[in-house]
Amino acid sequence: MAARRPALSVEFVRRALLCTTAIVACLSAVSASAQQAITTPILSSDGNFRDLAGMPVGMGGTGYTNATSHGGYARIGAFYRSEALSILNASDQAYLSSLNIGLVVDLRTGSEIAGPPSWPFAPNAGPDLQIGAIEYNANIYGSYTPTAPDTTNAAAAISSMKAIYQDFVGDQTQRNGFRAALLALAHEDDAALFHCSGGKDRTGWTAALLQHIAGVSLATIKNDYIASNNYLAPFIDAIVGGLSPTSDQAIMLRALLGVRADYLEAALEQVESDYGSLDAYLQQGLGLTLEDIYVLRGKMVYYGSLPGQAGFVGNAASGAAFLNALQNSPLSGHYTRYNYYLQSAIDAGTLGGVETQVGGQVHADAAAYLSRRPAWIEDASAAYTSGRDLGIGRTRLWATGMGDYFNTSGATGIAGSTERTAGTVAGGTYRLGPETSAHFGLGYSSGSVTSANGSANVDIALATFGARYGLTALENGYYVAGRGHLGWIDYGSERSLGGGLGIARGNSHGALYSGRVDVGRIWRFDGYTITPQVGLRASRVVIDGFAESGSELALSMSDIAHNSLDLVTDVDIAIKARQWAGWTVVPSATLGYELALKDPQAWSTGTLYGFSVAQASAYDSRHLLKAGLAVMAQRDAFSAKAAVNGALGDGSSAGVNAHVALAYRF
Repeated sequence: MAARRPALSVEFVRRALLCTTAIVACLSAVSASAQQAITTPILSSDGNFRDLAGMPVGMGGTGYTNATSHGGYARIGAFYRSEALSILNASDQAYLSSLNIGLVVDLRTGSEIAGPPSWPFAPNAGPDLQIGAIEYNANIYGSYTPTAPDTTNAAAAISSMKAIYQDFVGDQTQRNGFRAALLALAHEDDAALFHCSGGKDRTGWTAALLQHIAGVSLATIKNDYIASNNYLAPFIDAIVGGLSPTSDQAIMLRALLGVRADYLEAALEQVESDYGSLDAYLQQGLGLTLEDIYVLRGKMVYYGSLPGQAGFVGNAASGAAFLNALQNSPLSGHYTRYNYYLQSAIDAGTLGGVETQVGGQVHADAAAYLSRRPAWIEDASAAYTSGRDLGIGRTRLWATGMGDYFNTSGATGIAGSTERTAGTVAGGTYRLGPETSAHFGLGYSSGSVTSANGSANVDIALATFGARYGLTALENGYYVAGRGHLGWIDYGSERSLGGGLGIARGNSHGALYSGRVDVGRIWRFDGYTITPQVGLRASRVVIDGFAESGSELALSMSDIAHNSLDLVTDVDIAIKARQWAGWTVVPSATLGYELALKDPQAWSTGTLYGFSVAQASAYDSRHLLKAGLAVMAQRDAFSAKAAVNGALGDGSSAGVNAHVALAYRF
């Protein structure tokens, strides 16, 4: 079997199947979101054909797909069971051909396949008809022909049939056959059909095992098993119809041509005796791995709600919904990390925190971080960009090095984030006239953002520029100022998804645009100077769309764009200059407040197999308070400044920024 259809690697599954939304329509099972009605018809030439997912009311079912453990429902169109396909008429062949069946697993012996038909109503029938599917022979009985049932009387026939079912469990050859059949079904990408001759004994036991794997209740398994009598009733009645219903011969024929509950019970009792449980039989008796079992279950079952999903909010809710939706992707029901993780999580009753990691929150946090970069740059360069202490026609060259740390506590359903930055900006300020100055600078910063088990490295090459105009003079009175920032962003991310899902990595570029306009006034008093100002800052951040790699759940990220508009007020209080060892020293304090006039929370959206997941940044503060202390020292044309600033946003965000600046006046 391995040579026919090799197991798929993680990367092969992802690269081969990831194309467009249309891929979802090609799944082996119909995409499901709730319990579905059974519409499988009764075939005129294949009476025991049915969908393993459930049965119509007329055949003993509920008319809907079977419920499973953990709140799941059986998928329509995953597996079909049948009697031998040798006698299909044209209309039934056409119907089966429409079901996207990629594999037919034949449980019969070689002699059965090559020999005469098993049923009296199938004259001149040959081997199974091809329906466009690969055929695989999982010969349950192997090279020998099992002893025919004892037809001495009804009791003997029933006893010998029970023995046949016990051998399904006890005989190694037959266990090998059932193992081969189940593995063939597990490795099939499309829908699959399995059958023996009458579709009731070997097929019935295979169906019971699959339904147990799916989590169908034992009562439903027994009901579906015994329903073969309903499906085969026309044939059985045609054979037994002329006999008295209570005659031993009639009872014997029905026992041989149909099924009885005690046949299945005989097999289950043998399982209990030899292995203790069906789960142990599957793993110890048949040698199936947990991964094999999970693949089969992923093919057969859809879970409408994952563990804890109903109680999640925010990014966690979005991530859980995304994990849920991927049940209808090619990752489900295949040998993938996602399938193993999800089925394990369902058994464990918890998603293990992966719901907060899978959506890519760190990308939204990076956008929020970038939108606040201009404010830190302004704080670090403000001392030397006004030009108010320059002579007309004079220039000051300056450089400032800065570092900052900022943390946002996690909210319900949203992980906390941490930001760190180090950078430098160098430039010059020129005094054009009594009322006017202009400045220009270039800078570079390297930052990191961590959240939701992910990290992003954000490097920015920056140009900053601006001008200032004093209504009377730059040194005092009212003034207006404007400044702008242009940034080129190099972006790299790495997200550990947990749950054995690997690490998703991505790289991109982007841009930062920001502009600010202020109105302020300089008041000079004996011993100190107060400079209050109020302004507006508008910023736009764009991280170009990119595709992550390295994990089955790596996302295709859309452009991440965030626009911000802030009302900015601050007041600078400078103490009268002091002389110390030949230096002129000026201490100062700054208080500030920013009000976000637009939603400060950034968002990112990623997609996989046509399913999307949106995430919000941890930072969502509309109110940001700032306070800082600084000291400037000047000697002749040379000056230096050191400052530390703190910020507090809505009680959930806080940070500190420090910078050291050097300048020389020409």
